[in-house]
Amino acid sequence: MTVVMKPCKVPWSVSPTMSGLTLTHMETDVAPECSIVFGGGRMDPNGLTDMRRIELQFVTASHVRAATKHDDDDIEASGFHIVGGYDGPGQGYLNWRKRNWCDTGICPDPGFYVATESDWLRSATMKYGYAPKHFILAGRDCYMEIIAGSFSWREWLWLDGPRDNYQHASDVVGSGHGTE
Repeated sequence: MTVVMKPCKVPWSVSPTMSGLTLTHMETDVAPECSIVFGGGRMDPNGLTDMRRIELQFVTASHVRAATKHDDDDIEASGFHIVGGYDGPGQGYLNWRKRNWCDTGICPDPGFYVATESDWLRSATMKYGYAPKHFILAGRDCYMEIIAGSFSWREWLWLDGPRDNYQHASDVVGSGHGTE
């Protein structure tokens, strides 16, 4: 079955060229922990996107999986279907994205999604008896799926050098949390 998903409401987007998803998932005495670090950005009023190191943290991340995808394909080529996104002619997508992102401060298609229909989520919910969400993060060459209760994020401006150094070299410039 196709996973039906909608964009998460976040002010940033996964970079289509600099994403480089890095996953950490571990068991703890309290609850499973999961984080994903990647390159992304926010759009300024002029329609330009900056570069940021973004770290997602998932609460109660019971299940995690990753798969490769061809960098020329969008996430829908891997069996996903996005609802609530752009539905016009292909050449209008960039204008639609810029207008909506600038008007609302929320990226209309950030590359980060929550499933509205998912067999994997149904099986996990039935097995463990709780009601988490199925999140999908689409990078350039892979995508990651996480079953978790909620998420939070932190952002650092990424001006040059290795992305992973920015966590320690500069101040957090943005943060937030959500369930979808």
